[in-house]
Amino acid sequence: AMSTYKILVVDDEPDVLRMLQVVLGRRGHDVLTAPTGMEGLVTAQGERPDLVLLDIMMEGMDGWEVLKLLKLDPATHDIPVVMLSARVEPRDKIRGLQEGAVDYVTKPISVRELAGAIEAVLDRGAGSGVGARDEGLQDPGRRRRAGRAADARGRARQARPQRGHRADRARGPGHRPG
Repeated sequence: AMSTYKILVVDDEPDVLRMLQVVLGRRGHDVLTAPTGMEGLVTAQGERPDLVLLDIMMEGMDGWEVLKLLKLDPATHDIPVVMLSARVEPRDKIRGLQEGAVDYVTKPISVRELAGAIEAVLDRGAGSGVGARDEGLQDPGRRRRAGRAADARGRARQARPQRGHRADRARGPGHRPG
């Protein structure tokens, strides 16, 4: 059986939202859509999707801003984000990965490429509990490997060892950004 994941698509082009709703819905996913960055942020915080597909070029709050805020909020920090963009700039791809996105898919969207990216991300999430609903992830070796990969990613992200954590704690448990 295919797993059902909750996927949030944030894009200001109605055609893209409709297309992805159909394509991902057909694959058995539960698709949420948001036409603006702000709504995407609010939906991500309220619904805690398994994955966010985030368009970069949007009016108002663009995808970079949304990505930054998703990564700053402990409630949404661990949700994998795949950036969508019509720009095929290596610079943008690198920036996306540096800022915490897990992948970058260029428009016009190839459904096959996007499906591959989504499946890779959701399968990779095994160690973080994202994909725990998928029976295929019960193989402990695979889960350990996924966990190790996630640990390596976490270590890479946290190039400054542990210093940031203490600073966070110093602000006290009641402090939530925003």
